[in-house]
Amino acid sequence: MAVTFEFEVGKGFHFTTSFAENFNLEVEGDRVNLPDELGEGFIQEVYLDNGIALCLHHYNLQQDFILRRRLSSHTEGLTIKFDCRRSPENPLFQSGSGYEVEFGTGNFFSELVLPAGPSVNFLVIGLTRNVMLNMIQPEEDSYIANTIRDNESFVLHEAMTTEMERVLKQLSAINHRTRLAPLLYKTRAQELIYLLFSKLITRDVKSSVNIKQADAEKIYKVRAAILSDLSQAPVLQQLSATSGINLTKMKELFRQIFGESIYNYYQAARMSHAADLLNDNTVSEAGHQVGFTNLSHFTRLFEKHHKIKPKRYKDKLEMAANRNKPPNRRR
Repeated sequence: MAVTFEFEVGKGFHFTTSFAENFNLEVEGDRVNLPDELGEGFIQEVYLDNGIALCLHHYNLQQDFILRRRLSSHTEGLTIKFDCRRSPENPLFQSGSGYEVEFGTGNFFSELVLPAGPSVNFLVIGLTRNVMLNMIQPEEDSYIANTIRDNESFVLHEAMTTEMERVLKQLSAINHRTRLAPLLYKTRAQELIYLLFSKLITRDVKSSVNIKQADAEKIYKVRAAILSDLSQAPVLQQLSATSGINLTKMKELFRQIFGESIYNYYQAARMSHAADLLNDNTVSEAGHQVGFTNLSHFTRLFEKHHKIKPKRYKDKLEMAANRNKPPNRRR
């Protein structure tokens, strides 16, 4: 049976304090350790002098753990979740592929299901709208400025990049023995925010609208349907009907949340999955599993997305695996 922790983000909220009170634990410094029956590891909060708060989750679970954020009227707080776990998980509203970034207001209801077993490593950055705007200083009438300043509720989604993963791991390695730890926390957190917004500002989105809880849930259902079978191209009318959202509104909100059209998102997810499949399959097998009957067509699209042919990509995977094999020991 899963262990559930419910909380509500608001002014003066401290995650570690609330977690400790819920499980009858003590906060030691800036950390609270997980109860023994739940797992091993800790949750840590770090408050920086520039108005940024960091909440780091590092643990291995013995039971499934559910983090449930309740619906709130507090709309000034923003959160950015950098998830560095490769295993499948539930993002903000519906199940997805994990390994992603979610940026938005902290007033949405959300449920994050963390399965027992895999190592949990993710970071939530909390700050206010004014702190964010002063930090990134976007162009006055830009899509990003309007979203942060004017939208009462919003959520934006991006895939984690290898650069983000590198910085998150560096930030996660900081501890009380690290020299100039406060400065390093601040530097790494700002670098993560920079890497996120360097992607967000390139989005081809002209306008931004307020996103209600119900609409966000429907759009994440659309994404879940797309990812459920990458061998089939999405049919927009069918997605609209099954998710219960108007076709025009669905396309508009999907582009706003995910930064691209439904079809382009599908193709990117398809090619990323194909790259994963090449670990254990031939090029033709991987292409077939993501819906290609023409190997040449698959090769062209894979190279367009990954900047490398699938055969060359598979060769590099095999070379890396051979390098990591332990040497044979002669008796």
